[in-house]
Amino acid sequence: MSHRLVCIMGPSGVGKDSVLAALRAQWPDAERAHWVRRSITRPATAGGEAHEALDRPSFDFLRDTGAFALHWEAHGLGYGIRWAELAPLTTGRWVFLNGSRAHWSAVRHRWPQATLVHITAPAEVLAQRLAARGRESAAEIAARLARAEAWPLPPDAVTVHNTGLLQDAATNLQRALQALDAQASTALPA
Repeated sequence: MSHRLVCIMGPSGVGKDSVLAALRAQWPDAERAHWVRRSITRPATAGGEAHEALDRPSFDFLRDTGAFALHWEAHGLGYGIRWAELAPLTTGRWVFLNGSRAHWSAVRHRWPQATLVHITAPAEVLAQRLAARGRESAAEIAARLARAEAWPLPPDAVTVHNTGLLQDAATNLQRALQALDAQASTALPA
């Protein structure tokens, strides 16, 4: 497999972290893959992904001094990707990034060969998952679902449905990426 920047995106509650973890456990070439650790203005004890926890002044300082290759704001939190997290692209490795749909155009501008993977599930499933987390009111959940429906999916995105077994979603994603990689390999000039 050749190297590629793979951006996992999708609405809150769709299970991006879970799909990424399952994919990581079964990825066939672990030495040639890097799983990006995000910097987030969220306590380390908040649960979910293992991230670099930053307070707001530290995040703002890092953003303002160019320490992040990418950064965005979502749901009252700051998210950043340090340059070192993307450096494995230069050594021929796959790089997997849990990103933001609102920031996709910036990613594609900087890395034109990046692959967008859109993890999705029906609105009813997302609403149940978000309610089970207990972090938001019904109105906030409805607003999240409306934003998810309004986002225009790029035509070359890889779509993975996360409605059944988590392992199935990870396997479907792995197969889709391998198919893209095979297509890219056959398209290269001899």
